[in-house]
Amino acid sequence: MPGWLALPELCRFLLPWVLALSHRALGDPALHPGPHYLLPPIHEVIHSRRGATATLPCVLGASPPSYKVRWSKVEPGELRESPILITNGLHARGYGPLGGRARLRQGHRLDASLVLADVRLEDEGRYRCELINGVEDESVALSLRLEGVVFPYQPSRGRYQFNYFEAKRACEEQDGRLATYGQLYQAWTEGLDWCNAGWLLEGSVRYPVLTARAPCGGPGRPGIRSYGPRDRTRDRYDAFCFTSALAGEQGWRPGGGLGRPAHRAVLPHSPPTSRSCSEPRPIPRPES
Repeated sequence: MPGWLALPELCRFLLPWVLALSHRALGDPALHPGPHYLLPPIHEVIHSRRGATATLPCVLGASPPSYKVRWSKVEPGELRESPILITNGLHARGYGPLGGRARLRQGHRLDASLVLADVRLEDEGRYRCELINGVEDESVALSLRLEGVVFPYQPSRGRYQFNYFEAKRACEEQDGRLATYGQLYQAWTEGLDWCNAGWLLEGSVRYPVLTARAPCGGPGRPGIRSYGPRDRTRDRYDAFCFTSALAGEQGWRPGGGLGRPAHRAVLPHSPPTSRSCSEPRPIPRPES
């Protein structure tokens, strides 16, 4: 029929697409090397401090005929991304709470790097730079990490007094926020050893152990021990807080909010290395 491709011509047309899809499904790196326009970042983790200006790199190796670049933040513990900024190469528009502090670096015509001013504690996390060209979208992911310190926190009236929301508020009153699992893990690698379990930002309850002993859940391997899923309203524990000194400041001193921190820590040095748990009462052995 007129306008229809003959079978041999149709096969020649479809064969490259079929081969490309099959190799991609098999994970062949030679035929699917990655982004065609976006250059892979030299550093995937960007370090900064509260109050500073951070730049998240995103550079095009070539310019598509028509495209948009969308920056977004991957929300921890949630299957969603919050938009920050969208540009078509000529104009840019900010969105959400980060949009007012975000701009493009625009060092050259292929530079879509994101600049965040006045970095805050809640800015730490994972970001995505996505190129939308109407054919095959591609993206690069980067992580923003703040230099700071993790400290266990309990009120003066004793341990295990906070539900999740009270722990979150208590850390904020200490000029900090609930620590993430990654921040607690980093503190553990640098020497944090603590027997009392505390809430983390993701809603889990954990505690770091360097030396297994009876008051700290009994024998077992060192690491970050978990209590498993907990009710954020009913269950009560301590809190693991994270704070970062403002750029230009030499240290951090706990505020006068609820209770007291379990111990002091000074920035910009490494997180606390106290290995004393002051021998708290035995606690139920958590899940591994």
